Amino acid sequence: MPTERLSESEPRTDMALLSSHIWRISRRERRVIGLLVIIAALYAVQSIGFLQKAQPTIVQVSLVSKEGIKPEGEAERPVAEVARQVEADHWTLPRNSLNYPYPTTTARENLKNGTYYVTGFALAGFTNQFIAYMHLIYLGIQSERIPVIPPVTPSSHVSNKAGALRFSRVFNISATSNNLRRPVLEWAHIKEYQENASVSVVPQGTDPSVEQLGCWSVRQRNFPTPIWVPIAENVLKVDLSFTRVPPIAFFDENNQGDVHTKFSALASLIMPKYPHPASKGLPLMAKSRLGSSLPPGEHMACFDFLYYVSSGLRRHEFENRWSPAWNSVGTHIRFTDELVMLARGYIQRAMGLEGEIIPPIITLHIRRGDFRNHCKKGMVPPCYIPLQKYHDAIESVRTELLATQNINATRVLVASDERDPEFWKEVLGYGWHYLNHTAERTLERYGEWYPVLIDTTALSIGSGFVGTKSSTFSVLTARRVEDWNGGLTDMVDYFAKD
Repeated sequence: MPTERLSESEPRTDMALLSSHIWRISRRERRVIGLLVIIAALYAVQSIGFLQKAQPTIVQVSLVSKEGIKPEGEAERPVAEVARQVEADHWTLPRNSLNYPYPTTTARENLKNGTYYVTGFALAGFTNQFIAYMHLIYLGIQSERIPVIPPVTPSSHVSNKAGALRFSRVFNISATSNNLRRPVLEWAHIKEYQENASVSVVPQGTDPSVEQLGCWSVRQRNFPTPIWVPIAENVLKVDLSFTRVPPIAFFDENNQGDVHTKFSALASLIMPKYPHPASKGLPLMAKSRLGSSLPPGEHMACFDFLYYVSSGLRRHEFENRWSPAWNSVGTHIRFTDELVMLARGYIQRAMGLEGEIIPPIITLHIRRGDFRNHCKKGMVPPCYIPLQKYHDAIESVRTELLATQNINATRVLVASDERDPEFWKEVLGYGWHYLNHTAERTLERYGEWYPVLIDTTALSIGSGFVGTKSSTFSVLTARRVEDWNGGLTDMVDYFAKD
């Protein structure tokens, strides 16, 4: 279609004049102008992107406030979104620490050359396994290696039918990684395995996914065998052979029965490229279940059990408020949003507060079970702490919260391993509340892991906390309440003088 032309007698508009002027510019000049326009546009886009990235928003929300906890469905962010609005930094993305963005048949094929890793296994109850994995992460920091966390495995409190539990089902390790500013991985990031498979099936050597690893054993020197971790081996399809750590690793080098080791010594043994000379030339302690005899690996360092590790100042160091492992790592391992929301629902129902704000509460952990045998001289089991002692400690915490923080925590939430109905009647007699997993059908709805998971999460929500001295469950809950909520805590000691 021919373009209409203005006659010379028609007055030209400003645009027409501009157009006429532009077309009188040479082709070379038009190219220069076009290039300048493109450069200006690209600079503007880049500037906008830079401004968006220049100030990442990292928000931390306290679990509780003086006004209590908002119920589900309110406009404010749920407390469980505690953790953070995490920016996608490179260390929070597992794929940046591996060869592939997905788990592979064997772990070895997914490990990057020039990057070094450390893993360690755990036994006993959920809380003690958490401590071992907290120590694993701390050891990774000390040794400049990426920690690789195995799943939590069934123990005396949970049957084998419960299966293995991924650490990230309970804890937000992306937020942990972001807070630590370094990668934290799980075995599930690295290697394919069936999370719901039987933990009792021993893998066969003909299975292509079975791989041999050489590990260190921290078992005390008067025991000839390592601390075997057969469930972890079954789940992850690894075949572990062991070499005992040298004497320098132990808290007391001269005590053959000492079970405690030191972070600095263990880190020196596995320091990439430049390990301590004492790590060389050591005899094999035990062949693997399938007969392999590998020395400790360099690419992936491995330990049998990292529960009894300290800085070298004190045994069971994690029980102290000054614990480097807790203050550097443990305090940053927060529960997942989903688990906190689930626990909040349990608290609301236990207190008859469905759809309402959860007021400031004091949480209470009463350890019974095997503590029945913790008796004073001349006493005969069961030797449990009377509930009145817990009541007195609660009143002390309540008074101090009101005086120092103007928090009026009038409700108490109890968790305990006691199953005797008479005990729970006594609890109700004090006007306290508890999470009734029988009435909630927790086992049927969620599985065997969830009573302890919900209990430990719910207790961390308190403005104050009272626990049982020497219980690791109580120790960790106290630290969470103190660090996450600015709460006040106390421990009831059976052996304390009345």
